[in-house]
Amino acid sequence: VIPLVSLKKLLACSGLAVTFLSGSLQASEFSFHLKGGAIVEVYLELSPPVKSWENVGDNEYSGNGYSLAFEQSMQGTRSELKVRLTRQDEESFTLQDILWNCRLKDPRLFAIWTYGQDPAKHKNYRALATESFGDLTGPNVGIPFAMAVTREGANLLAAGLLSQSRVVNVRGWPLENGEYQIHLDTRTPIQTRVFSDTLYTEIAAADWFSTAASYAQRVDQQQTYKPFPVSAACYYPLYDVWYWAGDHTNMELYWKTLVQAKNLGFQSYLFDSGWESNPGELSRWLEGSLGNYSSPDDKLPGFREFLRSARQDLGMNVILWLAPYALGRESTPYEEMKDAHVILNKARGWYHGGDESFPATVEMDDEFAENVNLCPRTPAAPEYLKSLFRRVGADYQPDGYWLDFQETVPFLCEAQHQHATSFAGGFRQSQAAIKESVLEHNVNATVEMRYPGANLYNKRFANLWQSIDFPRDFDAMRLCSLMMRPFSEGVVMGTDETYWPVDTDETTVARYVATTVFSGVPAIGANLLDGPPAHAEITKAWLGFYHAHQPGLTRVTFQPIGDFVEPNQKIESADEAFVYLRSGKAANVDVRETVTKLFIANCTTSDQVEFMLNGLEEGEYQFEA
Repeated sequence: VIPLVSLKKLLACSGLAVTFLSGSLQASEFSFHLKGGAIVEVYLELSPPVKSWENVGDNEYSGNGYSLAFEQSMQGTRSELKVRLTRQDEESFTLQDILWNCRLKDPRLFAIWTYGQDPAKHKNYRALATESFGDLTGPNVGIPFAMAVTREGANLLAAGLLSQSRVVNVRGWPLENGEYQIHLDTRTPIQTRVFSDTLYTEIAAADWFSTAASYAQRVDQQQTYKPFPVSAACYYPLYDVWYWAGDHTNMELYWKTLVQAKNLGFQSYLFDSGWESNPGELSRWLEGSLGNYSSPDDKLPGFREFLRSARQDLGMNVILWLAPYALGRESTPYEEMKDAHVILNKARGWYHGGDESFPATVEMDDEFAENVNLCPRTPAAPEYLKSLFRRVGADYQPDGYWLDFQETVPFLCEAQHQHATSFAGGFRQSQAAIKESVLEHNVNATVEMRYPGANLYNKRFANLWQSIDFPRDFDAMRLCSLMMRPFSEGVVMGTDETYWPVDTDETTVARYVATTVFSGVPAIGANLLDGPPAHAEITKAWLGFYHAHQPGLTRVTFQPIGDFVEPNQKIESADEAFVYLRSGKAANVDVRETVTKLFIANCTTSDQVEFMLNGLEEGEYQFEA
């Protein structure tokens, strides 16, 4: 994580406009009280520094040529605290740090929920009230939001920034006095003439899911979010061979699995890493040829015509994998684009973002190292990306793209090339260039992004979201998708390519497939070619169910139900409801009176489940297994 000023110095500050030294700079603290007793403290660290602030109006201050104003608007239990900072001479200044510190003391506090929790722990929270946590968020990773909740999952205090454009360290820890404090801290310097941002807080005792969704809707409104066009293809079930074949692919394997996928009910086929390279190139990163995005003739002869046959003869949607920012030193475009790569100063003690380890980052000399990714801040990056997607679109005519490793693009770069804008500005221009080029070739294209790059800043550049990789762990995949759901308005929710080994028993296979069907647009990456025939039969039956009920499964109300820590989930339309049970605890299920069909998937570890149905009209009902 990015280093912060010491906790001791922060806790030594009290009152309004107390300063403390941090190196040669100074910071200032301002305190605000929320309804319900929570406190928000704002710390500023500026260059030129401010030794003291003079109160010149209601929440207005002046010091060393700066004008600082806070504006707090409240609507019921919701508060928005806006800060605006300028210099009176209209000259630029450097905001070294702005830290929002929220303190809450409530005996009901059980846990902290964030967008950075680890679903592999199989717990629907980031940290218990007795634990500390830290999430690094930015334009290409995560969301600057945290929520304090009760054991039942009711909100006590939700806090998030409306701006999604800065690198923010979201941290929290308990204090000895019984309080819990949540930090949202920007430590990447901002050179500007005008700085403004807004802290959003909510103390309504609503459930965690709707509280997070309300914050996301407010951010979308603030950003004037316009969704990427959603087409029917966004809802097509997808098949991929990566988890068992990797990039060791050939024409025969592709064709056999394409035909099988078509027969089982899949409509999209992902040509994952390997369509554009020989085996092993992805793992070589900067040292390899990653980034060519041209099918090797010796490995995949006639690949363009092959894709045309897959579309026209089989009717399959062709999706191509790309990690668009990554270019290896042996790739064809490297010589042209090497000056646009991210350069890291090894002597710096801070974290640059992305992957700083070998071979994604390789030493250049004693002082500097080169990262595999292009720097979005240089004007060359969006121009290159525009030409790349125009070329791939013209050569291969794909129906969509699976964009990978966007979260690994470093947000700090110390190259000598021109930095024409901030990281957020450059990343946005680069993503916009990709979107523009994709839609030039296909207005119905699908563009898929995965967690944690799938976030509120990046959402406008995709129409399909999916969870991050959790092979062999269907519940972690489900919990990741569930975590993403409240923020996903405007995009279609899919899942990662669910994978299980060929020796998996049939009951477990059914749990895998049912989970992907009840979590979003299904995606499967198991070896159905060499596995037992029953695995393919189970997959075909569940995909048939998905096709029969697709609008009800994907375009209606979705919500968690039951226990907060180990949630079940429910999907409900006007006349159908789909209940997914994973927790073995007895569940209460509320159902609309208009529901005529109720489908229940038992994905617990027990053959029997106990639940109470609430809301159905009295009458006779038929149960089928």
